[in-house]
Formats: sequence, C-alpha cells, structure tokens
Amino acid sequence: MLDYFAGYIARVWGSTLPNRLAWAIAVALVAEVLVWLLSKRLRKAFAPVLQRDLVLDATERVKHRRVILGLPLLALRSVVYAVAVLIILRYLGFNTGAELVPLLIAVIAVATVTFWGVLKDAAAGYFIIYDGLYAEGDRVTIGDQNGIVTDLGLRYTRLRGTDGRSIALANGKIVAVINHTKGT
Repeated sequence: MLDYFAGYIARVWGSTLPNRLAWAIAVALVAEVLVWLLSKRLRKAFAPVLQRDLVLDATERVKHRRVILGLPLLALRSVVYAVAVLIILRYLGFNTGAELVPLLIAVIAVATVTFWGVLKDAAAGYFIIYDGLYAEGDRVTIGDQNGIVTDLGLRYTRLRGTDGRSIALANGKIVAVINHTKGT
C-alpha cells in the first residue's frame, strides 16, 4: 500500500501538474491585483459624479453611490474573473475555445433576450440616477403624470400623484422629464 501511494505521488508531482497549478495560482493573483487596480481607477474616475452627493442625506448618499459605483464595479469584476477562469481552465488542460466559450456566448444571448425589458429599464434608471435628473422628494412631470418622486430605483420610478395616487413608471419608458424642484 505504501508503495502504491509513493508511486502515485511520484506520478503526480513528476508530471506537469505542479507547474500548471503554479501558473493557475499566478493567473488568479494577477486577476485579483488587476481588479484592485481597476476598481481604484474606476472610483477615481467617478469621483466628480459622486461629489454631487454631498448635498444628500447619508442614507440617500449611500444608496446613490451603491448604484453609481456598484454596477460598473460588478461588470469589471465579472469580466476580469471570467477571463481569469478561462485562462486557468486552459492551463489545467481544458479546451475552453471549443467547449466553454460557445456555451458562455449562448447563455449570455439567452439571458439578454429573456431579460431585455428589465435590462432596458435598469440601464435607463442607472443613467437617470447618474445624471441626477431627479431625486426622491422632487416634484416632477414625466410624460402626462405629475407628482412627487417617492422612490427611485433602477427599474422604476414611483410618484405620489396630486390626488394621492401612487404611480409607478418603468424607467425604460421615460422619455421627457420636467423637474419643477430644480430651478434654473
């Protein structure tokens, strides 16, 4: 039994596996450093936009910063980690070009088609928040709806109408906004 175990160790560590594992660890470390550096750079690039938050109260500022920085940071990490995983799998001997990449493209295509409306609303909501078109508490006219903004999210904007009704508008459908609170 001991001879079998010693032979197994000699086969594994005498093969290219230790070298491949070392390269995989190196790729993972490079990916982590790259995410850290790019996140730092992204925060610096968004600093002027985040300076506008200083007039908001603390809870609104945190919510605003989570949206403004959260989506780009999530996209950055997702792309860097996906590329790192593909490189690591390649080092470990998997044929990623023939097996995983077409599958990944198909999954992304199906998810995009399936969630197109949600993605459209989320993108519109992101840019509404990024541009600071209106915020909670602002009196606005959106299309033919008037009211005070009670909730602003990525997918929808909720207004309290002049008659007290709660109106939810999908952000992807918002084309024109008149903000009565922000003066010239």
